[in-house]
Amino acid sequence: MVRLSFPVNVLSLLDSFARQWNRAVLGNRETLFLITVCLSSLIAFVPFARETSVSSFFIYALLPIIIVIANREKTSEIPVPSGIGLGISAFLVIGSFALNFVTGSLTGDYTYGLTDYVILVAGIFSAFYSIESAVVRTGILILFALRAMTLALSFVYSSAFVSVSDFFVSVVVAFSRIFVSQEIGVGPIAGEIIVGGEAGASSVFIGWACAGLEELALISVILYLLITSFELGRRKVAFWLVIGIAGSFVINIARMVILVWVAHSRGIDTMLWVHTHLGDVLFLVWIALFWLLFFRFCERGSASGDHG
Repeated sequence: MVRLSFPVNVLSLLDSFARQWNRAVLGNRETLFLITVCLSSLIAFVPFARETSVSSFFIYALLPIIIVIANREKTSEIPVPSGIGLGISAFLVIGSFALNFVTGSLTGDYTYGLTDYVILVAGIFSAFYSIESAVVRTGILILFALRAMTLALSFVYSSAFVSVSDFFVSVVVAFSRIFVSQEIGVGPIAGEIIVGGEAGASSVFIGWACAGLEELALISVILYLLITSFELGRRKVAFWLVIGIAGSFVINIARMVILVWVAHSRGIDTMLWVHTHLGDVLFLVWIALFWLLFFRFCERGSASGDHG
């Protein structure tokens, strides 16, 4: 009797909690989701600020809500989670910390990485939106698929480090010689840039995080999801995708050239400070400018369509 009633009692408690939770979140789910994600991000910011780009975290965090907003007009209102949905959400959130603890025990590194964070975001996402919705399931699937893709990119970069890093080095050195100084050169080690200056020569290395391939892959998916949610022709979709992706690549090259300039004029210590604290500013400015131009274009298109 007790064995039969125990799981039923657990489910009834979950359903009761779900009703109270849904009453609290209904109507302002996007705001509460973003606040919760931002607070949860603080877990990760401090320990590995020098290891992983903060912009990657916000891209992963914003991606599920972008999927919901982009598909809301095409679907009925996405339901709030049931008791079982909240149970799955709690399982994912706890699993995120459990994975971090297990990997930390094996490697000795307890820093909160992107894989842990993606699981955490998926858990929080399913606490605000029911996984019974195909849009929500798609959002969670895209999250994990993107993480798998960026892990694959990381593996490719590490296995083909010399050829990939040499490409970025040659591009950065070429632009640095034009805009900074002729004292910039390619070093003998893969990924190394030799920066001359008054204090003598120093080395700057282009690693996986500096290459920006991960952010480029993530922003490409986000651009595709958002741009295709508007009623644009294929040519216009392709045009804005090329502008967005190519612009992001150029901005990353510009960021590296600026870092080389700082190392040349102010020294390697100042360059490291700029890299740590201001590295994502250019990228954020570019994304803001891109969406401003895109939405201006959409507004003009709709206005001309109304008059026509």
